[in-house]
Amino acid sequence: MPLPIIAWVCYTCIAAGATYCVHKISNSYNKKEKNKKRKLDQKGKLIDKAREDNEAAKKESDEWKKKYDENEGKIKDLEKKIEDAKKNANDLTLPEDERTTWKIRVAQYEDEIKNLRKNNTSILEKIKGIGKRMKDNNDIISGTASNLDEKHWISELFTLENIMIGIGCYMVYKMLKDDKK
Repeated sequence: MPLPIIAWVCYTCIAAGATYCVHKISNSYNKKEKNKKRKLDQKGKLIDKAREDNEAAKKESDEWKKKYDENEGKIKDLEKKIEDAKKNANDLTLPEDERTTWKIRVAQYEDEIKNLRKNNTSILEKIKGIGKRMKDNNDIISGTASNLDEKHWISELFTLENIMIGIGCYMVYKMLKDDKK
């Protein structure tokens, strides 16, 4: 008679162990899904911020390009004025005072061109910086979706605790099988 009681206890232990394993698997899966959803939400917010920053950077870049183009137009106008001023400065029919005035204007126009070109150089650096910022944002946008941590819930199943429970259940099963013989 003691054998059926031991068998009943062993079967109960096996059933309890199996139930516990199923419970652990279910909890692990639910935990992974919650973590995955949380990560997706965080990455979605990161993507939205990157897109918003790209829109702002695009507007800023357009403004700087407009200023650059304005400066280039001013430079072309000044170059035309320099040509005219040089002609007048070299015109021997004009009095010496007036030719000196034209030479001074040539120097002033050249200084203005020099300053505008320096300004355009700094504008180009700003535009390059904005372009780099937009590239970084695009890398964030394209890389965020692909770098999710895709560990499957099965990896949670193979913990030391679950392996020990499985070994225990197997040992009880073997003992019961040997006892029946």
